[in-house]
Amino acid sequence: MKESKRMFLHYVSGLIILVTGFIHLISNNLPGIGTAIHESAIYPVNLIVLLSALMYHMLNGARVILMELIPGRCAAKAITWIVFLVGIALYIYGLQVFLNLFWPVE
Repeated sequence: MKESKRMFLHYVSGLIILVTGFIHLISNNLPGIGTAIHESAIYPVNLIVLLSALMYHMLNGARVILMELIPGRCAAKAITWIVFLVGIALYIYGLQVFLNLFWPVE
């Protein structure tokens, strides 16, 4: 994927974090509207989207920082793959925590 597309997705994920974070704050802090959001199907979907956007934004930012600290084409490919694999592992862990929170296994 081109770097310009990655940065565009980085900016879009930042906007998604703002919107889903705002919904998350409303649902946890406003008694009337918050309980309606919290009890609907919007809330778990919102948390999954928030997790996805946060993971991409955080890992892409870390990847960009590492690529600036360690220059070189070979290092850039290695950094990209390492960050990708770490991201997959963290996302699976985050989904597991999320699923256990809303649908616990008894």
